[in-house]
Amino acid sequence: MNTNMTMTCNVCEQDTDCRIGYSNRQIQPLSFACPHCGSLMKITLDVSNAPQSKFAFESCRPSGNQPTRMFEGLNPFVDLHLDFPVRFGEYVPGHTPYLMAVQDLHDDSDPAASHLKLSFHVERLNQLNQLNHFHDRFDEIKTIIRLYGGKNKQLFKKRVSDFLKMDQDTSLKPEDVNAALYQFISFVFLPFVNFGEVREVVDGFSDLSINLPRPALGKFVDSLIKSGFLANLQRDCLKIYPEIYCAEMALRPAFFLDLKGNYEKAKTAARISTKDFQSYKDLYKDIIEVFARQLILLAGINNIIKRGNSDAFKKVDGGSLSSLEKFAGKTLSEKFKYLDDCFYNIDKDAIDAGIRNSIAHNNVHYDEVTQLITYYPNGGGIAQTIGETIYFLDFMRMILVLFREMHNLHHLIKVLFYYEFLVLQKDRQKQKE
Repeated sequence: MNTNMTMTCNVCEQDTDCRIGYSNRQIQPLSFACPHCGSLMKITLDVSNAPQSKFAFESCRPSGNQPTRMFEGLNPFVDLHLDFPVRFGEYVPGHTPYLMAVQDLHDDSDPAASHLKLSFHVERLNQLNQLNHFHDRFDEIKTIIRLYGGKNKQLFKKRVSDFLKMDQDTSLKPEDVNAALYQFISFVFLPFVNFGEVREVVDGFSDLSINLPRPALGKFVDSLIKSGFLANLQRDCLKIYPEIYCAEMALRPAFFLDLKGNYEKAKTAARISTKDFQSYKDLYKDIIEVFARQLILLAGINNIIKRGNSDAFKKVDGGSLSSLEKFAGKTLSEKFKYLDDCFYNIDKDAIDAGIRNSIAHNNVHYDEVTQLITYYPNGGGIAQTIGETIYFLDFMRMILVLFREMHNLHHLIKVLFYYEFLVLQKDRQKQKE
């Protein structure tokens, strides 16, 4: 369903034609920058009493000259939809975001495939109504994750059982508390990840823990536990999860890009119909910081696989690092040099150190009207530097893919903890006996 409406900006008093597509969410906050003056115009669609719908407006209002049926092309035009990338420009009757999505996915060799892919996209957005349901339970999700890091593990497990509506397991063994955490995380964040990929990754990590040389892996895990690094890294991962539901609405169009096999960044000026870059720029920076520390785990295990010792790195530029501590001090870009033929395949589309550094140093400009981000990896000194560009939709896609990488590697943390609980602790007990 779609509604055509002409909006008047409260700042410049100019009109913009809007076609508003309906999502499955009861309350749908939509926004766009006024094409005339750049002011943010907000429209909230309420379909909680469907089939009736109700609109609320902020910084704008319905124009006194509403279209009787179709727009006449006298004003700038915008499409708005929570679930799909949208395009501004010329109004074409019938070219709704949904139908344009079908066109984007069209494959002449398999015309039915586009409809199947789109059905998958819609089903994922509707999956158990999780995106809507859990977004509204954000505070509860955050509380449960916080309880995991506290002393009252019994309360944590009770809250997980209540949330998942399952019988409570009263065991407070570390491995059982950990199992409750990952069961909770896996269920609540299922819509954001590729379940098949996660299962394959977890199985691969588990096989590694069984097949790697026990003395070398034991020494590596023991050092991670005693230093507190593994627990601190897990804690920092957990801080990210609630923020993903804060970004859920802006990530919805990025889900659609999963289906485009020929998708390339910054090739099309497709846009997002909610909030803007400023609301999410720090989220990318925070996830990539956690991911950079997770690379220490990959490096240690990769070194064991290749050279039998977690601290044994390959030579780079004529020299090699003497320890994981030295590796930890390297920049993100440099870290990849030492992951020779890594056993885990990192999706490099998610990694852009230039954007991360630009955000950290506030060397970023965002055009609210075009949703184009210009960033300056080489700094923002007095001399004019050449910037690089990326669209907001592409940026949100990077957040989604990077979150998936962090989530996958969070399962490596789980496997290493299990190695401590179920292998190393038993070995120590036997030595005492």
